[in-house]
Amino acid sequence: MTNESKSLLDTFMDWYLVELPKIDSPAVLFHSYIQYLQSLGLQITRGNMGTKTLHPQVETLAYLWAPNDQKDVFDIQVNSLFHSSTFHEFPDSSIRVTKFRLGSIQSSQFIASPIQYVLTTKKTYYYQFENGFNGEYPYPILEELAPSGATGYLAVPVIQKGNSYAFLSLLTKKPDGFTNVEIDFLTKSLNLVALKWWTFIQSELTESLLSIYLGKRTGSTVYSGKIYLGELENIQSVIWFSDIRNYSGISESLSPKEVIQLLNDYFGVAIPQIEKFGGEVLKLLGDGILAVFPYHNKNKRVVGKKVLLAVRKLGEELNKINTLRMTDGKIPIHHGVGLHSGEILYGNIGSMDRLDFTVIGEAVNLTSRIAGMCGELGKAVLASENLAHQIPVRWEELGEHKLKGISSPKKIYAISEKKKIKSK
Repeated sequence: MTNESKSLLDTFMDWYLVELPKIDSPAVLFHSYIQYLQSLGLQITRGNMGTKTLHPQVETLAYLWAPNDQKDVFDIQVNSLFHSSTFHEFPDSSIRVTKFRLGSIQSSQFIASPIQYVLTTKKTYYYQFENGFNGEYPYPILEELAPSGATGYLAVPVIQKGNSYAFLSLLTKKPDGFTNVEIDFLTKSLNLVALKWWTFIQSELTESLLSIYLGKRTGSTVYSGKIYLGELENIQSVIWFSDIRNYSGISESLSPKEVIQLLNDYFGVAIPQIEKFGGEVLKLLGDGILAVFPYHNKNKRVVGKKVLLAVRKLGEELNKINTLRMTDGKIPIHHGVGLHSGEILYGNIGSMDRLDFTVIGEAVNLTSRIAGMCGELGKAVLASENLAHQIPVRWEELGEHKLKGISSPKKIYAISEKKKIKSK
């Protein structure tokens, strides 16, 4: 390292240690870093920082920075690999955060880019633009950037434990591009910034993963630190248990791939409707769903009606998907839903080495048993007496029934999925 490069890095470290405690997100960190580079006179006109992720829906994400007079770089052509994007605006610039689905790393656009090169070779890549150049560019992106008046393009890999996991690319319009000293400084300073940037990313991904695998309420609860064995709370809730009717018989006639498709078709319509109306899916139990709709005394009727709206909407969605399935020669999906309202225990149970965040209590068992009566009573949706009294709609009383594992007979009620439920 030359004295000039060391001086640049020492000055950067002084700035970084002062500014770091004020930064609270990866977007702000990236913006602050670019602004620091601007203060050095590096004349950055575009910055892109991205990483691979550990996420079932998002393979890669990229933070694209541009000054306000260059916002046209944010135009994005939505394709099958595009997942979503968000914007962060600052006084003189903006950052677009774009998420890409599985397959983005194998896409032709990625393969034919300097980013693929730096990630696979673990080497820095630099290209200096020449005035009046009309030959063939090494990468398509360089040809796209050339008309902007760019003088230099730098792409740097971020390496940890011997593997490339992130990158930074910078475009400058500084006369003659970046010097060797500046490239050395940018490479080293980036790796320092990336450590904190990745910490922010991991934190956001962890919360997202907890939400996907545990549910929004449970994921947030676990993320907030309520993770100790036996830490339970009493909550009032409408409990939902549903499963596919005659699943065992159906699965015997299907291949494993067809069984997975059947389950994905059902969960793919059921879970969004439960969540849309305020429910929290706690468990996927084979072909079954355990969900809760917590309430308090002031909103218990409203929550109850939302549960019935979820039931009705799910029935409509199942009818649509069954039409498609039967057109394709597939077995239609029919389900049974059991509903009950009561008090449950919500929290951690298990052993010191294996915990499960779930709900327990007599109310949960009763809901499951009610759902199990759907086939016998020929109804798609059954509810307990507690829920029937909670929601003032027209119920069909089906009498008392002895339920497996429940000491005394229970009254069971039914309601048509097509019944229009008015919500307050």
